[in-house]
Parts: sequence; structure tokens; C-alpha cells
Amino acid sequence: MKAVLYVGHGTRVLKGSEQLKKFVEDAKKDIPYDIQETCFLELSEPDIMEGAARCVERGADSIAVIPVLLLSAGHIKEDIPKELEKVKKAYPKLTIQYGAPFGLHTKMIDVLQQRLESKGWQKGEDAEILLVGRGSSDSNAISDFHEIASLLQQRTAVVKVDTAFLAAAKPTFDEGLANKTKSKAKSVYVLPYLLFTGLLMQEMETKIERANQISESSLYLCDYLGYDKQLIEVLKERAVETFDQPFLFEKSGENV
Repeated sequence: MKAVLYVGHGTRVLKGSEQLKKFVEDAKKDIPYDIQETCFLELSEPDIMEGAARCVERGADSIAVIPVLLLSAGHIKEDIPKELEKVKKAYPKLTIQYGAPFGLHTKMIDVLQQRLESKGWQKGEDAEILLVGRGSSDSNAISDFHEIASLLQQRTAVVKVDTAFLAAAKPTFDEGLANKTKSKAKSVYVLPYLLFTGLLMQEMETKIERANQISESSLYLCDYLGYDKQLIEVLKERAVETFDQPFLFEKSGENV
């Protein structure tokens, strides 16, 4: 029997993990598999091993593992596969197929535009955007993030969409924000490319409040992406397509 195991990042902020669980519960209604479980890579429970165990206990012999993450970086390429190796050792007869994150999907740009509009942005406005990512040491993830910024600029037709990162990449959020306090644009929209609320959002809000005291522009912090209804469609695509992907681990236990 087939199962889908959704893997979120996890956060120390309870509201963040609860948001992911609620999102997956909403998504399950549109995804055609009887066994669906949610787990987390770190900081929240259940972990990946427990999530897989729940699938097996419900009768699964094949699991599609779907990372509920934005871009393909270290967690996708290294951390989750390491945990799945442990799962395979515990359940050698289990077939595991591994899916893709949200990635460069057009619906991601749709959601970003909606977050701008909900904060008051209008097309043709004298405005700039600072797109803020979590950050990564993975060059491909950073390249994908810059591609998202480029697509957003094409969609909005603003003069500038700059990027900044909260960790592991340059420019840092502090550097990007300091630069935007000198902008000549009437408005600057700080747009977090994050799935859930957490300490990072709280820190950004505090820093933007301070920056507004010295900024030549009006700085607006937009909402994080959240688990938007449009993203359910992306998640559904990822779940269905994963069962058509090559096996990560077959029943023989060999990597493919």
C-alpha cells in the first residue's frame, strides 16, 4: 500500500509547526492516498523515523517522501536522505521514493505578488522590493533564489528587486536593510520567502521598526508565504509525481 510522508523543517515556535500540520491536513483532502503522515527534520515532533513508522504501522510498503521546503539545498540533498537511510535499515522491505521541494513553481510567484498586494503595493507604484531568504551554502539554492527574484521583478515591473539572506549567504538581511534605508523610492517592501512564522520573522519585524526611524523610504514588512491554498496544488503535484520517480531505496536496499 502506498503512503505519503510530508517532511517539514521544524521550528522552536509551536505556531510554526502547527501551521505546517494544518496545511498538510488541508492538502490531504485533495491527494489520493489513504495513508498520509507529517513529520519534521528537526526541532519539532514527530521526527522522520517516527513518521515512517506510523506509515508502516498503517500498512504501507511504499512511501513517497515529500519535503515541504522551498528550495533544494543541504536539508534536501543531505540531511533528509541520511534520515531515510536509517528508515531503510529499520524497514528493509520498505520502498522509498523521494520527491522535490516547491522549487521554481509559478504559483510561488503568484503567492509573493499576493503578499505584496495585501500590504498595499500597487503596480506602477514608486517602490522597490527586498526579497529575503533563509539562506544556504548551496550555490544552486542561491541561484534558484536569484531566479525567483528575477521572475518577481518581471511580474511586478518594479525598478529593483534586491535579495538578502538571514543566514549562510551574502548580502545579509542587515546589509540589505541598511541599503534600503538609503533608497530614493517612496516605498520599500520587505518580502520574506519563508513558509512559516518563527523567530526569524520576529527579528525582522523588530529591525524594520528601527530602520523606519532613519529610512528615507517607508519600509513595509510583508507576511511570510504561509501555507497558502495555492501551495496545496503544488504539494499535490509533488506527491503524485513522486510515485513516478526512480526509487531512492528499493526493497533490495540498494540506492538507485
